[in-house]
Amino acid sequence: MQKTVLLLFIIFPLLAYSQININKTKAEIKKEIAKFKKSTPAFSVTVSETDSTLTTIKTEANKNKEEALLEFDKAGKCRSELRIFNCDHCFKKELETLLGMDKYKWEKLNENQYISKFEEKLLIELPTENKTNTIRIIRTDWNKVLYDIMKGK
Repeated sequence: MQKTVLLLFIIFPLLAYSQININKTKAEIKKEIAKFKKSTPAFSVTVSETDSTLTTIKTEANKNKEEALLEFDKAGKCRSELRIFNCDHCFKKELETLLGMDKYKWEKLNENQYISKFEEKLLIELPTENKTNTIRIIRTDWNKVLYDIMKGK
């Protein structure tokens, strides 16, 4: 029983942090990272930034690592997010979590791409060859005609 409760306390912050950062500002994301660091001492988190990027590296005690490179547009909003995992299980779990987010209503286009519902204007790209555990989420500027073409309508 105690192990189950401990496991839930460890996993819950991961689920809370597992989200899409697209359209958030750098300040909003940094605030969420600080909250994550404070609530999850089992992780080591490093952050570096430039004018148009923010890079985070989360490392667990067991050496599982997730690196995230966030790119920002001229308005200061996140336009793309690249996540790199050194653990197959971590990659698969994160992808499953992302695709399970009802808000986006993800649809599979092909073996390495998913699109959100039109209003969200998001695209997930996976590696074409399963040599790397990466997930790229991109904000698009498609119109309804292009979106329908992509979906094969």
